[in-house]
Amino acid sequence: MALTIEDRPAISEELVRARERLAMAFAERDHARERYEAATGTSSELAAYMRLRHAGQQVSACDKWLRWAESENPLAAPRPDHSPLDELIAL
Repeated sequence: MALTIEDRPAISEELVRARERLAMAFAERDHARERYEAATGTSSELAAYMRLRHAGQQVSACDKWLRWAESENPLAAPRPDHSPLDELIAL
């Protein structure tokens, strides 16, 4: 399906939103890293690590969405990350 002139503003608005979400995800990841470093060696270290890990996954997801939105070929969507447990789930 070809894009029409009317579709162009919606695409550029989505790109702006995608870039903003990525910037917010980077800021949250940086904040989570600071909290993790402060919590290292304390009883809250594991919880801080899990928040940092989740923030990193959010950065990855936002980055993939932005790369897909900027892509010339929208059918070539980025593949999801696979974890080692995915192989066990497929059994």
